[in-house]
Amino acid sequence: MKNKFFILLSLYYFLFFTLIGDYVIFLPKYFKEIGFSPAQIGIIFAMMPIARFLTPFIYLKKPLTKLDYILALVISTLASFLLLSKNFYLILAAFFILGAAFAVVFPYIEAIAIEKLKEKYGLSRVFGSIGFMLFGIIFSYISGNLIWLFIILMIFTNLTAFSFLEDKTIKKSYKPINLLKEWKFWAGVILLQISFGGFYNFFTIYNIQHGIKEEYIGWLWAIGVIAEIFIFIVGHKILKKLNTTVWIKISVFLTSIRWLMVYLFAGNMILIALSQIIHAFSFAIFHTSALLYLSQKYENKTLAQQFYAGIGYGLAAFLGSIISGILYSDKLFLYESLIALLGFLVML
Repeated sequence: MKNKFFILLSLYYFLFFTLIGDYVIFLPKYFKEIGFSPAQIGIIFAMMPIARFLTPFIYLKKPLTKLDYILALVISTLASFLLLSKNFYLILAAFFILGAAFAVVFPYIEAIAIEKLKEKYGLSRVFGSIGFMLFGIIFSYISGNLIWLFIILMIFTNLTAFSFLEDKTIKKSYKPINLLKEWKFWAGVILLQISFGGFYNFFTIYNIQHGIKEEYIGWLWAIGVIAEIFIFIVGHKILKKLNTTVWIKISVFLTSIRWLMVYLFAGNMILIALSQIIHAFSFAIFHTSALLYLSQKYENKTLAQQFYAGIGYGLAAFLGSIISGILYSDKLFLYESLIALLGFLVML
């Protein structure tokens, strides 16, 4: 039974993050090709994080039900077909619906995964990183319209997600989430994810402007993913050695060092590559430790995961994107380093 769960969970992560690869790597380029302005593209990509942030508030006074879960799967599948329309407002609606659906389904599965696998969570989650990386590599050599691939991936991702509906690992809880109780943790999550805004939006542009050849940029991104994959595989052996809060603090501090390296050694291919190795802590160790922390601290585990996704990868990601655009200059990653350092100091 455990093997079946592990296989289904790994398949879900592989499909979901391959889908995210299509979303992150292909769709911006596609929207530009069909005539959307940069401002319109920015608004479209703001919809998903906003929806992911707002959705958990629906469940503050009611538990997630089977009907909610099924509706999220069905409606998100139907919404993906709106991307074929090439209509700005329909695509805007589609992205908001997808964000809301992801805010229901993904945290529920994450809550089950961390409860069942504990520190070994990374052994399954690594398949998501593999899916994302393979998509980036394979489809960088393939031109054409990948909207249908997005829809097909959505269908198979949701079919796999449906298999978790009857899982009894997470008990229904009506207990609300008190964010103030663990405010230092939530502040750390927000500041860390805000600091990622410059990385996700401008890492490629920043390095090219500082003399790193364009053909090497893909490899710099790949180093981060490979480091993430490695730590997901071996992480369960080291996570037990320290308390989850200690790992969270270490990860936030090292992220500050990472952005400082990008600032201090701009244009130095070797040192920028070394900074990318820290992604093993910035994401893999931090994310796994954060999930374990939430599982330990909150009775309503699904809602806790929903707020983690909504606050960290919704609100903070949105703010990080806006702030990085305002701060963009040669000192961008110095500012990002200070934001991450502030997160570390708050958690101390």
